[in-house]
Amino acid sequence: MYAKDPARGAPEMIDAERPPMQRSSRQRRATRPAVVLAVALAAALVLAAGPAGWSRAVRGQVAQGLRPAQLAALAVERQFREFVGCVERHFQAVSRLSECEAERDKLRQENGRLAAELTTARKDLARPGCAASSPAPEPLLRAGCVEAQVLGQQALAFLGRRQLLDVGQSSDVQPDALVVTGHRPPLIDRGRDTGLKPGLLVLDDARVWGKIVEVGPATSVVRTVTEAGYRDLVRLVRRDGEPAALRRGPQGILEGTGQPQARVRLVEATEPVAVGDLVYTAADQGVLPEPLLYGRVVRAERPAGAAHWELWKEPAAAGSPPRVAVLRTEFNPARLVKQEP
Repeated sequence: MYAKDPARGAPEMIDAERPPMQRSSRQRRATRPAVVLAVALAAALVLAAGPAGWSRAVRGQVAQGLRPAQLAALAVERQFREFVGCVERHFQAVSRLSECEAERDKLRQENGRLAAELTTARKDLARPGCAASSPAPEPLLRAGCVEAQVLGQQALAFLGRRQLLDVGQSSDVQPDALVVTGHRPPLIDRGRDTGLKPGLLVLDDARVWGKIVEVGPATSVVRTVTEAGYRDLVRLVRRDGEPAALRRGPQGILEGTGQPQARVRLVEATEPVAVGDLVYTAADQGVLPEPLLYGRVVRAERPAGAAHWELWKEPAAAGSPPRVAVLRTEFNPARLVKQEP
């Protein structure tokens, strides 16, 4: 429709019948952000000025309307976190796989090198005249142990009632000799019936406890390490830093003094010796694969001008153990040649 303008005399278009392009531009102006913000502020002011029941009802409705969107956002966030974790684990697995492959290649190269060295060593061993081509020979001598029990006071009293003594002809004991009671050395329940002889070492759990000095038909007398008259060849062993790092030291003579500590003599003063050095057997070389422990040095003195150390050691095996083992040297049966008939 058109309306006449009296001033201009030209027809004017009514808004209801304007073109759609003009109406859409007016709608866009109405939905601008500033307009939306102004409407929202006006609504907020109305709610703030109105009763509290209205605002609570509106907030409840708004919360209910936003609840699905919030749940959807939380679900999307959870899925995104799971996806990111999966990606991180994947990259970690790829990195670990690459490291394992590099380690595998390195081990393959090392195995190849060791295989080549083994092949060369086998060729060298196969050459005639090579001493290592034959297996290691069996040792001529080996050590065997005879289990024994240390006899206590009750056993000694029983033997005394049977008029049995722990000495005999080897101690130059004659018939009708006077028997005087007093200190009696340790006695074990093994004698000539098990092949024991004087001089054999008596062990307490791989530690030297004493030596056999008298052997009877069924019993033997033991002289402990600290008793007077005990002697043996020993070697000092030093600890270098760690307890497992041991170094062989000088040799000496172990002597019992009748005191709780035995003495080590004839160690030259020029040798390095210190408190804590271990004392091992040295006379059993060629029989035992490893020496036996006597004890450790607890006192070391070097007098001015003296040629030898003055050393004292405490025994590794002290007291009277209930059971001991007598070390006996014997021929290795593998080395014995059978006699032809």
